[in-house]
Amino acid sequence: MLEIRDLTVRYGDKTVFDDFSLCVADREILCVLGKSGCGKTTLLNAVAGLLPYMGEIHGADSVSYMFQEDRLVPSLTALNNITFAISHLYKDKKEAENIAKEALEKVGLGDCADRYPHTLSGGQAARVSLARAFCYPSRLLIADEPFKGLDIATADALERYFLELFDSSGKSVVIVSHSVEECVRLADRVVVLGGSPCRVTYDAVIPLSRDERRGDVAFCANEAEKIKAAIIAS
Repeated sequence: MLEIRDLTVRYGDKTVFDDFSLCVADREILCVLGKSGCGKTTLLNAVAGLLPYMGEIHGADSVSYMFQEDRLVPSLTALNNITFAISHLYKDKKEAENIAKEALEKVGLGDCADRYPHTLSGGQAARVSLARAFCYPSRLLIADEPFKGLDIATADALERYFLELFDSSGKSVVIVSHSVEECVRLADRVVVLGGSPCRVTYDAVIPLSRDERRGDVAFCANEAEKIKAAIIAS
């Protein structure tokens, strides 16, 4: 679905990517890991068209982007933060509002539609951001550490909402993360980036389904160790 071919990105004299290629399948969750500064966020920004690059990127004509911060508009309610992002896509504004309301219900915030960002907890704000990202009718969603800074219980709940929305969305997803365990829980496939210029140093499909992984602590621990070793070696 997403095909990156011969990507080259430079910042001044520094070449971050040089003839870099990567593919993401339809309805696949790809998690991208690597040492700090290796180019993970640069890759997302290139896919989103937020920085100049050379090469070809196919399948990114329409992209939903979840940033590390929730980036909610302070002067808009939770509901209006979502409708603001999608209303221009619908002739009937009521239709956009109904879609936004349904999305809030799906992340457990149906009773928070009229609340403003400053009255929401960090976890609630993250859920509004999540609902907004999945509401946008793109085939591709990219996320830069979407569960960063959340406590364990909140992150676990958000991951479950994320997967429920993913299952009904038909989207492909690319997640950049520093959490190996998070990637083992979420991903269909994991890649590790490393080197300079950046390249793929590890690429593996996780063989068990996400439901099977939740009940297999030994499997998850083994997968995490393999990925951690790949990151250290990258």
